[in-house]
Amino acid sequence: MTTQNTNENNAQSALILIEYQNDWLSPQGGINPTFQDREQLETAIANSRKVLAEARRRNIEVVHVTMVLEPAYRALGKGKYGLRTMIPQYGSFLGEQAEFFSGFEPADGEYLISERAGGSSAFAATTLDSYLRNNRIYDIYVMGFALRQCVESTVRNAHDLGYNTNVIYDASAAFTKEQQTSFLSDIIPFYGNAVTAQEFLQSQE
Repeated sequence: MTTQNTNENNAQSALILIEYQNDWLSPQGGINPTFQDREQLETAIANSRKVLAEARRRNIEVVHVTMVLEPAYRALGKGKYGLRTMIPQYGSFLGEQAEFFSGFEPADGEYLISERAGGSSAFAATTLDSYLRNNRIYDIYVMGFALRQCVESTVRNAHDLGYNTNVIYDASAAFTKEQQTSFLSDIIPFYGNAVTAQEFLQSQE
């Protein structure tokens, strides 16, 4: 007798939550006011609660990816451009701002990535890739903040690493409606699959 050992037979799914932290989601958060499309943000939060509850009900692996920094921002180095200059300017991901937004705290047994610092992708300098591979997880669902920054970077990275990647786009939020539209038309067709929260809730594992 031979034992099959294929991706399909061993396939599992994981839900990856990106930066469900006060900085993004709390009304007192430092980044929160930069969301121009407030309806999109509120919809994303509401949908994310439903998706997370359903993932837990199905016993899907849940991974929480955070950004936790220290006041000197040494992990970011002396960046001249991009997020490595913007994060210190906003004073982001420090203290209470880096804590989980209410309702999105990890449950017992859920995997937490907190060592991430400076990379916009959830795979950058973290254990995410090894965790997924070691647990034979090949199909992933990604949601979080912001859609055109850390979510997009994670999706691109996941594609290049060989994962089957789904973005729950209405459980994520871009800063503007135009950014969300551009992501759906110009980005995701090349790197993964876009699904709604409702499609996730109605899908059969």
